Amino acid sequence: MKYAFVLDASACSGCKACQAACKDKNQLPLGVLWRRVYEVAGGAWKEEGAAWSNTVFAYNLSISCNHCEHPKCAGVCPVDAYNVREDGLVLLDSAKCIGCGYCAWACPYSGPQYDQAAGRMTKCDFCYDNLEMGLPPACVAACPLRALDYAEINDRHNLAADRVALWETPAADHPYPMPGNSRLEPHLAIKPHVAMKSTEDKSIANLEEVHPQRETGRREAPLVVFTLLLQTAVGGFWTMLWLAPDANPLPMLWIGLCLGAGMLASFAHLGTKRNAWRVLNHLRKSWLSREILFTILFGVGWLITFISMIFHANSSIFNWLTAWMGLGLIYSMSRVYHLPSIPDWDSWRTDIHFFMSAALLGILGVVSALTWMHSSAAQWARSEFLIVPLLITQTVIIKSQSPSFGRKACRLGLIMAGLIGCVILFFSPTSFRMYSSLAVFLIILMEEGLGRWLFYQARTRSNFQGTIWETPSRIWMIGR
Repeated sequence: MKYAFVLDASACSGCKACQAACKDKNQLPLGVLWRRVYEVAGGAWKEEGAAWSNTVFAYNLSISCNHCEHPKCAGVCPVDAYNVREDGLVLLDSAKCIGCGYCAWACPYSGPQYDQAAGRMTKCDFCYDNLEMGLPPACVAACPLRALDYAEINDRHNLAADRVALWETPAADHPYPMPGNSRLEPHLAIKPHVAMKSTEDKSIANLEEVHPQRETGRREAPLVVFTLLLQTAVGGFWTMLWLAPDANPLPMLWIGLCLGAGMLASFAHLGTKRNAWRVLNHLRKSWLSREILFTILFGVGWLITFISMIFHANSSIFNWLTAWMGLGLIYSMSRVYHLPSIPDWDSWRTDIHFFMSAALLGILGVVSALTWMHSSAAQWARSEFLIVPLLITQTVIIKSQSPSFGRKACRLGLIMAGLIGCVILFFSPTSFRMYSSLAVFLIILMEEGLGRWLFYQARTRSNFQGTIWETPSRIWMIGR
């Protein structure tokens, strides 16, 4: 026995009684809406000779968490805070939540909602306490037109032939503004409004009402720092093994500082920091849990290598094991962002970009440190065999990115400046090389920082809570 919401969109008046009842019953704070009534409108007036005709239409769609057959939120949660009951209800244990927001990224229906005051995620629980007393969910009970109901998914009496069971329907045929790329099989049945079949462009008329928490990307700022610093640390470790495995431990100390600062930035991103110890609870499914595991293993390997360098001990086996842990770290970090709900992230470009950032920042950072220690120009010559091709590859990838990644000209200009700086640096005298190497590193760091900021901004510009993402055949609102 599994439950599903049933909506008669042809009868929904958009009164929002269901939305208000949900908010009142669960005492939700300002900006948090578990159920949202979308006002969809479209069409236009057209002049035909002396007369006017129109294709104007409007309909309402009441959406909450759909308690999907394959809930992505439960699969990605690093602390395993989600519980999928036998009746299909997907419940969130807020006592375990760390407030990372990863489940909200993965859900294409904006089901999980972040409570900023509490520092944790919240979501619709289908009013399971009401169900246990034989009562309907609060939103269902509040609907004055009985347009919203609930039923068992195998109850064909309530799920009449005029209801479209979305869990049995391809996502491409789901009504706007539900995303057309979801594979989660939402437990929602809809009696379609006639306007849902219109081929005219559609838009959400009350976007600010249903999504009062306007996303600016600022909450992801610690993740920009975290990903860049950890990629720098991993790339720097690789570079040390390649260029100077027996060098002074100071560059290795710099790598450790990047690693530590990055981990602190990640910790700062969490809404409920006291639960951070739970992050390894879901290694079986969550790439975020695996990312943290590889971060810890890489940190332990770095510490062993650093101590060995201080005492001039042979740690070559640990060095190579740590390098492999770094490889796993960058790979798992890139897999975190492979979410179908965010098409701009779910691409091979994410993997390539993360590995190139690690190589570029790692090489430039370590070589800058070695240059300041008056190392030979041969190390720069060896490193340029990789730096120049990496910068050229980065240029090609930037040009091929979607329009969601703006400011391409600025990034390309910084890359060109970095290329010119590499050429100048190669032919410059030793005294000048100390400063120019640092300048090149800072230029590329600025380019990578801008690129990473735009990477996170692409989510806020192309998700269910933001603006409209257009395709040649249809306008979709993509879920985060």
